[in-house]
Amino acid sequence: MEEIILDNKPKLIKWLSSDSELFLQYVQAKKLITMSQYSELMDMTAKERVIIRLLDIILGRGENVCRKFLDLLKEDDVNEISPELREWIKTVDTKDQKTETDCKRRKSGDRPIQETANMTRHSGIQVIDQKPDRDYQQRPIQDCQMFLKKNFSLLVQNVKNIDPIIDDLVDLHPESAANVRAKSTDQEKMRKLLGCVNCESIAKDLVIALYKHEKHLMNEMQNNY
Repeated sequence: MEEIILDNKPKLIKWLSSDSELFLQYVQAKKLITMSQYSELMDMTAKERVIIRLLDIILGRGENVCRKFLDLLKEDDVNEISPELREWIKTVDTKDQKTETDCKRRKSGDRPIQETANMTRHSGIQVIDQKPDRDYQQRPIQDCQMFLKKNFSLLVQNVKNIDPIIDDLVDLHPESAANVRAKSTDQEKMRKLLGCVNCESIAKDLVIALYKHEKHLMNEMQNNY
């Protein structure tokens, strides 16, 4: 899906720029971008720059988000922005072939080899890594807030890739996200971010984002949890 967007990026910029503000509303409604990213895009004045930045954000969020973005373009209310877009998107196959294959295996009673190889169980935590490129699936930790609290020091000392993690926290208040980004060091950012985790839903989103961007560290902590 990323290659499809990248290969057709100039065309998408041309097609979507005709009504970039309306298109952003659809993108936000599908939660393909965070509130801070939405605010950033709405502050931009040049329509083409808005779409260029939007496509870069989508591409940076991985295969699953790219697929959802292309599925959005298939909706009639969306692709009426451009006749060329409407004709082109009809030719794009967004079906997840891996998911379809796994579903067939499950119906027949078989478990995918990769899933079996990467399944770990420890102290009630189960994580499945089915990650082709940047895609992954995770079974939730039973108490994400407790997990983060117990690993507070390790997270503050070791997490270095803070901004992409913040981008994935769609339920984090924009003001809180801005306060985290304003900190000057990674340690200060992570300490501030953990301080913003005031409910289980945000804690769960943060754990998922950490598994995505700090997989090795999270696996280490999981094994010792």
